[in-house]
Amino acid sequence: MVVGLAVLSSLPLPLLPLQILYLNLVTDVFPAFALAFGEGEAGILRHPPRDPREPILGRRRWIVIILHGGALTAGAFGALATSSWLGLEARATVTVTFLTLAFAQLWHTFNMRDPQSPLIVNEITRNGWLWSALLLCVALLAVPPYFPPAALLLQLSPPTADMWSVVLLFSLAPMIVTQTISVVVRGSPKIAATTMRRHL
Repeated sequence: MVVGLAVLSSLPLPLLPLQILYLNLVTDVFPAFALAFGEGEAGILRHPPRDPREPILGRRRWIVIILHGGALTAGAFGALATSSWLGLEARATVTVTFLTLAFAQLWHTFNMRDPQSPLIVNEITRNGWLWSALLLCVALLAVPPYFPPAALLLQLSPPTADMWSVVLLFSLAPMIVTQTISVVVRGSPKIAATTMRRHL
């Protein structure tokens, strides 16, 4: 969505091809393995079986995918717009967008919790493998811009304090927004009644 909307809007590319490949290798692989090692939510065996006629990606899943994808895209474009407003040169702007999307994808792993689980202490935050994976990914993302050969290969520039501020702000915003919406929806009487019937 980030690259597609930029192309359709005739904007400069916010990410370069090799950067996209690096994101796929880092932010998708290690957190996914860590999530696979997780124990899962408490009481999962008490859930009723899924209707075999139900599609794997039903309407609710598509809504969640669009919501999360839209939030990540908005965060990336927010970082891109702020970088332009700060007057950063092209390579620094791409660096900010790259790091924002990368870290937003890392924080997105916390959205993988069961919607009915507690917000802070849940099957995701109790997963030690995930914390290890996140630390590894942070290192793999934060070091290359300061390591000349890697920076040259990925076309990155060393981030300044202002650039890191933009990255942290716009990478955390999508997770905060989606988690807030999840809590609000969970508190809805209609949704709560539906969930209760499902578990009974």
